[in-house]
Amino acid sequence: MKSFRIMLALVMLFASLLWLLLGTSAPVYAIISERAQIIPSAIQATFGATIVWIIATILFGRIYCATVCPVGTLQDIVIWSKRKANPKKTFRFEEGSKIRYIVLLAYLASLIAGIIVVGYIIEPWNIMRNAASVVRPADTAMTLQAAGLSVGIGSAIGLAMIVAILIWAWTGGRKFCTTLCPIGTALGCLHSQSLMHIAIDPDKCISCMKCEDVCSARCIKVSQRFVDNSRCIRCFDCTDVCPNDAIRFQLNRGRHRQTPLMEMHNS
Repeated sequence: MKSFRIMLALVMLFASLLWLLLGTSAPVYAIISERAQIIPSAIQATFGATIVWIIATILFGRIYCATVCPVGTLQDIVIWSKRKANPKKTFRFEEGSKIRYIVLLAYLASLIAGIIVVGYIIEPWNIMRNAASVVRPADTAMTLQAAGLSVGIGSAIGLAMIVAILIWAWTGGRKFCTTLCPIGTALGCLHSQSLMHIAIDPDKCISCMKCEDVCSARCIKVSQRFVDNSRCIRCFDCTDVCPNDAIRFQLNRGRHRQTPLMEMHNS
């Protein structure tokens, strides 16, 4: 499962870079990279890919984040490089920050208010588009102007965001995805309804800590046999390293009725 996920993520990253850097000059198959993204689909009348990803998230969780999102794959490459450079440096569980819900609410409010510049700064696909406008400024000039940005400023913001996200990935794993990305948080709000989830079998777990060591979303707490599926990006690194098949991707037999936003309100 992990091998297929990595292969799909690399193919989509390659196609995304071709499309963003070459535009209509890119091979025909590269266009799938844009059509598979949530935001480009959401602004179209059909909402095609957006609906598909909502259904996929309800079934399987946040698989979009570790397969199709190019910013996510770039982070994974940085995290993999860090592991190779320093194998002893591991991740540890962190409580999910409430900031992610504040960012999501601010993002939704900005869309309702017509302040689209917020989306152009923090949405993963638009971050990539802005950074790529250094090479193809004409492709983003109109959309950046609609957001009140010049191509130069938009490009600078895009490049700065990419650099900041990759540095953050090197130091903290997928913290951008679990803290600031509004798309990831919105998908995570569906976690209590997901048909499948990652779970630790307490009868099989030997507390070797390997799953927590490799969890770049920092959402696994072995001591409590807990996985925060609202932040889990479905990279399957944890299931791949477990020596005892104690952490598995399985049917969610105990789905909660509350959404994370309601849980935050009640806490």
